[in-house]
Amino acid sequence: MKHLPFVLLLLLASCGGTPTRIYDLSPTAAAPASGTRDVGVIYVDRPSVAGYFDRTQMVTRTGTSRVSIHEFEIWSDPPAELIARALVDDLATRFGADRVMASPASRTPAPAWRVSLDFTRFDVEEGATVKGQPTPGTAVLDVRWTLLREPGDRPGPSRRTRIDLPLDDVTDPVQRVAALRAAVAQLAGQIGDAIGAR
Repeated sequence: MKHLPFVLLLLLASCGGTPTRIYDLSPTAAAPASGTRDVGVIYVDRPSVAGYFDRTQMVTRTGTSRVSIHEFEIWSDPPAELIARALVDDLATRFGADRVMASPASRTPAPAWRVSLDFTRFDVEEGATVKGQPTPGTAVLDVRWTLLREPGDRPGPSRRTRIDLPLDDVTDPVQRVAALRAAVAQLAGQIGDAIGAR
C-alpha cells in the first residue's frame, strides 16, 4: 500500500502532547465503468453498525475478544456516515453521480433501488509481535446487506459479505485506513454487480 491518495490526514499539533490525527474515507481513484446500463436512482441507507466501533476513535482488535481504542487516531465523522459516503462515491463512479445518493428523508426523486446495510465488523485485526516487530494484520469488513426494489421496498435476498485484506503494519494508521477503504470499495463492487445483473 505505497500509494494512498484517498486518505485524508490532518495533523493537529498540540503543544507538549500527542498529536491527534484525523482520517476520512475519501473516494478511490477508480475509473467510471463504460457501457453501464441505466438502472435508475439508487439510495444508500445510513448503515447500522456494531457498537464497539460506533465511535470517533479508531479501533483495532486482538483475537476474538480484545478491542483497543486509539484515542489520538480519530475519524472525521461517525463511521456509519463515512461508510455510507464512500459507498455513494464508489457506486456513483459506476452508475453516475446523478443516479446515486444517500437516502433522503423524503424520497424525491423516487428510487429504483435502496441499499440497506448492517455492519458487524469494520476494523483491523492485529497480528502478533515477534521480537519487537509487528507481524501483518488484517482489515476486516463484515456486513449483511439487502437490495430493496421499488415500488414498495420489495426485498431481494439478504447477503453477507466478509472481506479480509492484509496489511503490513497495523501500527500505521494510514495503512489501516487505506485497507478499510479498499474493503469498502470491494463491497461497492459487489453491490454494483448485483444491481447491474437485475
